[in-house]
Amino acid sequence: MRTPFTAGTGLHRYTRAHLVHDLEAAREEVLRLASIIRDRDTQVIEQGERIAQLEADHVDVGVEQQLRQRAEERADRLEQQLLAQAARLANEHAVTVPPMHRPVDDPDDTATAPRGISVRTLRDALNPSGV
Repeated sequence: MRTPFTAGTGLHRYTRAHLVHDLEAAREEVLRLASIIRDRDTQVIEQGERIAQLEADHVDVGVEQQLRQRAEERADRLEQQLLAQAARLANEHAVTVPPMHRPVDDPDDTATAPRGISVRTLRDALNPSGV
């Protein structure tokens, strides 16, 4: 029972329309939060896939580095073998000529000008006025 002298609690003014409105607002908030959660879940899944891809790439890079290092070592060994083979073949097919003594008193080995053969440039030889 209500008396004019008691303090009101405000509950009597909360009508059914208010309850329906609050229920709809709560549903909208739940839907909004569910949408945010779905977006976050999608982001987490995408980040997980990206992390897995980066880890796989990291493993691939490590394997590639090992393969490259092995290939370089093998190429170095093959190059050394090739150089050794080339040196052996060059020594086997080398042409050796004994040292030769050349006589300098031969008349074909005469000295050049001023006492022997006249040696001039082509221009001097072809220029008749330069003689």
